[in-house]
Amino acid sequence: MAQLLLHNASVILKDRIQSGGVLVEDGLITLVFTSDQKPAGLSAAESLDLDGAYLSPGLIDIHIHGSTGVDVQATDSEGLARIAAFLLGEGVTGYFPTFVPTDETGYRGSLAIIGSFVNQSRNQQSPGARILGVHFEGPFVSEQRCGALRTKYFRTYDGDARSIEVFTGTSGGLEAVGSRLMTLAPEIRGGLDLTRELTRSGVRVFIGHTQAEPDILDLAVEAGASHITHFPNALELLHHRKPGAVAWGLVQDNVTLDCIADFQHVHPLMLKLMYESKKPEGMALISDAIMPAGLGDGDYSVWDEPIAVRNGRTTLSRHPGDNTIAGSVITMRQALKNVISLGVPIHEAVRMASSIPSRVAGVDGMHGSIEVGKRTDLIVFNEDFSVGMASSKKNAVRNGD
Repeated sequence: MAQLLLHNASVILKDRIQSGGVLVEDGLITLVFTSDQKPAGLSAAESLDLDGAYLSPGLIDIHIHGSTGVDVQATDSEGLARIAAFLLGEGVTGYFPTFVPTDETGYRGSLAIIGSFVNQSRNQQSPGARILGVHFEGPFVSEQRCGALRTKYFRTYDGDARSIEVFTGTSGGLEAVGSRLMTLAPEIRGGLDLTRELTRSGVRVFIGHTQAEPDILDLAVEAGASHITHFPNALELLHHRKPGAVAWGLVQDNVTLDCIADFQHVHPLMLKLMYESKKPEGMALISDAIMPAGLGDGDYSVWDEPIAVRNGRTTLSRHPGDNTIAGSVITMRQALKNVISLGVPIHEAVRMASSIPSRVAGVDGMHGSIEVGKRTDLIVFNEDFSVGMASSKKNAVRNGD
């Protein structure tokens, strides 16, 4: 039985940081210990001194469209391997390729490629961030809150479960990709029935790209939705006489939300308000990264649209003066660093980037926290939040550079 002892670390648990380490065996955490509980008798080859660095659960990105020049809907296994390596270097050990609306052929083709890659990676124990599922952002969303999504592919629900088999079925790649998420607008025609059917089929429903009123949102929760996507973006603006989804989301104890903490999509003061309202238990970090992430400023084509990246801000550039934000170029590591800069304690920020997204996506049984029985999806980072080591496979802990 292969063993590895990681010790002399600042171990980031859900509710605190403690000095100590972990023992891993065959890809699972078998012991979490404090410094005075360090196991004895292991050889130097089976022990790694982390010299006081932070030992953290790997970050989980439940909303990402691409990175490092690769779009998850327009790539092959080589491109997916490139994203996996890039994300692991940024501290992400698990992610959900996120699809924007397309046609049936587009969905099935991309799912088949991802499913094949997941099977190949599993068989070969390939290094890199794991694909834990797929997130469908749309196509059942509001044209009034479309953001950068292509409205020509938007749909409504006709009540026929066969019309949504590409999202709920177990063929065409879905049997391999794991958990499934869908962001929808509950006020569209058939939206509440769709929420019920998706929930019944095991798809986790998120609310987003919506201008639903609170009464409809209450019904959506009853139907199975319990999370809001990239809050408060693509929601009706908050007004004191028409509070909408923003005020509703901030006060609902049974509803979580995620946000893009790049200081572009959401002002730092708004992030503080969200944190004070929801606490780390109710707030997840996402990247919403698109293909140019990791490439720097420039002009790109994403989803057949011209996208300009300037000083870390992505905008549609099809019309002069169009300031519509189109995804982000942030990484989860950068989002974590930004939130901590606002005064959020490190262990709470890490929880928002690992445990909470894992829970809302339904993969927290094996991912998202340092606990006995969970996978050794671990990262090591320093005071400047640079990732020194990362692991998403068996007992390997490799340099993240």
